[in-house]
Amino acid sequence: MHRTTINLSESVFQQARIKALREDVTVSEVVRDLLARWVAGEIDLATRASTRDKLAALARDAQGMWADRDPDIYLAASRARLKERDQELTDARLDA
Repeated sequence: MHRTTINLSESVFQQARIKALREDVTVSEVVRDLLARWVAGEIDLATRASTRDKLAALARDAQGMWADRDPDIYLAASRARLKERDQELTDARLDA
């Protein structure tokens, strides 16, 4: 049997541990069973939105910096402005 480490939030792990104790199984048994079912195609994760998409949606819905703009578009435009500024600085040094 292969041993591995997974990262979980403390609260999810504690909730899983409590539920596993109530159902007289271990968290490891649950993880093994769920992974086996996923590999067998019994569990479909393809229809879920990606974590990045979920976070972007939460950021857009939140009141604050990202509420009125798409973070990816904003960051791409910001990077483009930085590249333009760097090019202006390079050109100014060459002219000096």
